[in-house]
Amino acid sequence: MKSNSNYRAAARATLSGHWNETALMTLVILLVSLLFSGISMMAAFTDMISVPTMFVTMSDTANTLVVLLLAAPLEYAMYNVLLAMRRNELEDTPFMTMCRFFSRDWGRYVVAYVLVLIIVVLISIPTLGIGGIIFGYAYKMVPYLLHDYPELTAKEALKLSREMMKGYKWDLFLLEFSFIGWILLAILTCGIGILWLMPYMYAAEAEFYDDLKAETVVEE
Repeated sequence: MKSNSNYRAAARATLSGHWNETALMTLVILLVSLLFSGISMMAAFTDMISVPTMFVTMSDTANTLVVLLLAAPLEYAMYNVLLAMRRNELEDTPFMTMCRFFSRDWGRYVVAYVLVLIIVVLISIPTLGIGGIIFGYAYKMVPYLLHDYPELTAKEALKLSREMMKGYKWDLFLLEFSFIGWILLAILTCGIGILWLMPYMYAAEAEFYDDLKAETVVEE
């Protein structure tokens, strides 16, 4: 495995010439999420002025469904766009590639995301969140595995990710933490910097995944 500085350098090389194109992917995912979050906020306000509770409940449900059915699988697809870029396998623009991956693997992305969410929530409750964080890292490789192994079910991808990440969760945590300066800078830009930061972090994680796969997965 490489040092964190080497992973960041490799990520910058992956993104060279594509920073704004990958930022567009982040923007689309955020807009999809924020659009329906805004509707929920409006619904909460209308509830304060005695609009029927059913309207608020419906808007909250819609927001949850949008995250599960659109935002989450789009983010999974974005992970794999950065992986394709890292491998020099990009045949179209990053955004169009994200749309293609989303369309191709949408069902498996949704099922995998829901399974991870359920496990993390159930583990978090009795462990005051600590277990949820640990399991969250255990399943970090799920999106990439779904991409690399189309024959895997979502459940099988979770199991393989868990096996791959044994002994490597702390390494990935430290890699993410090494972006703390950029995270603070993104906050100082009123969040605008997140558009470029997320692809940067995902590109580093894609590099981490390929190294981890080479060390832990035995191809048959």
